[in-house]
Amino acid sequence: MALWSKVKNYLEWAQLAKFVADLIISVASWKTIRLILGYVPQISHDWASAISLFAAGGILSLIVWWQQRRPKQSQTGVQSLVAQHASPANFDATTFFRHSYYSPLQAEIETNARRAATENQPNDREGFYVKLIAVGLISYNYDMIWSSIYRSQLLALLELNRQNGLLPLPAVKTYYDQAAIAHPTRYASYPFDEWLSYMKTNLLILHHPSDMIEITVRGKDFLKYLLHWGREADQRVL
Repeated sequence: MALWSKVKNYLEWAQLAKFVADLIISVASWKTIRLILGYVPQISHDWASAISLFAAGGILSLIVWWQQRRPKQSQTGVQSLVAQHASPANFDATTFFRHSYYSPLQAEIETNARRAATENQPNDREGFYVKLIAVGLISYNYDMIWSSIYRSQLLALLELNRQNGLLPLPAVKTYYDQAAIAHPTRYASYPFDEWLSYMKTNLLILHHPSDMIEITVRGKDFLKYLLHWGREADQRVL
């Protein structure tokens, strides 16, 4: 499991790297603006520093605002990723490998995987690889859902699970309505149909013709995964 721990750490650090990238952009903007203002004789050095700092803060705020106003796009990206691995029939290995990015670190990871298989299951290395892929893929997919799911959607899933897995559509919609009241700006461009579709596309729920909503085996398993890692709805926003 050491290999998967490394991969998971890379994913967690990716979130931090994104923040650092935004910060670097703002710092670079601050230095550039200060340099430009330095050529204006009417502006003192102190005023140039103050103005450039204020402008860089504004640029960082704009970056954060732009990223936060696109919740639907981030959820859509997770939907397409998870859907690829919903069943073997949906997985085109030839296309996947042709379009994949090949990292310089890949050779080291492959070597570590072979070594781990030899040390842990020398008589069934293929079985070790299959288990590693299965555990890793499920964890990765659930982590991706966790990174994008809204608090309101998670609360709806928890309530479905408490009610023996079934609720009428209006009862599920109450969680959307409450969140839309609490976060009107963010939900103004996120209609209920898309909110519900996120959970359907990720195979967390079924929408029956009778307008009953049922949590799936995958949905229950996702909640178990969150419980395993101590993750709660209050840790999510919206």
